[in-house]
Amino acid sequence: MASLGFMMSCRLQSSHASYSAFKEECSTLCLADGDAAFAARNYDSAINLYSAVINVNSASDAVFANRSKAKLRKKLWKEALLDAQKVH
Repeated sequence: MASLGFMMSCRLQSSHASYSAFKEECSTLCLADGDAAFAARNYDSAINLYSAVINVNSASDAVFANRSKAKLRKKLWKEALLDAQKVH
């Protein structure tokens, strides 16, 4: 049992960089898929994908702006305004 704990500790230490890379890759993929969903006028999916980017990795102003645009298309005025206010 102690060896399992040791292995997990080593794995966690070595995987910190991998986890950061994984989060970045997930963000990049969700952003691209969000942009594609927006272009296809699938605003619900775009909102969900942009939200995933925000939740996984602190997002840039562009992601909040894109999610705001998608919410505007869905006529979610207050939610769109809240996202727009996060853009600097």
